[in-house]
Amino acid sequence: MLRVLPVVLTLLALPAWAQGTGVGFGRGDFDRAAPVEVAAETLEVDQVTGRAVLSGDVVIVQGDLRLSAQEVVVNYADADGDRRIERLDAAGDVLIVAGEDAAQGQSATYVLGTSQVLLTGDVVVTQGGATLAGDRLAIDLGTGAGTVSGRVRTTLQP
Repeated sequence: MLRVLPVVLTLLALPAWAQGTGVGFGRGDFDRAAPVEVAAETLEVDQVTGRAVLSGDVVIVQGDLRLSAQEVVVNYADADGDRRIERLDAAGDVLIVAGEDAAQGQSATYVLGTSQVLLTGDVVVTQGGATLAGDRLAIDLGTGAGTVSGRVRTTLQP
């Protein structure tokens, strides 16, 4: 009977675990002031709206963070007379790599000032040999903390 108790307790905890699972992502020492390097097939810039659209095998690198997607919309904001990148909205086969950690999904929003990333759409997180899947991944690159939510799936090794 005592051997069965841990199994029962684990099974009872699974619904709460599936609602949102904490996951580390990156090393937590992300430098949000690092320059942003961009490569893409095409670039369209609209000075009036403060947007730039990168398309075709887009790769964006900032420090140890690498984001790739089919299209990325760069949203700018005016701060003290300077126009700075405020947010990146990526779509189409999005891949985010930080150190040895990687996450894939269909779309992502990265707010540069806060180092917050939200990845959505069939998200798969890979860390070493472990894989965790869900509907969305929220990451704080500054702390390395992340949460996978929405029908979380993984394989647990005994």
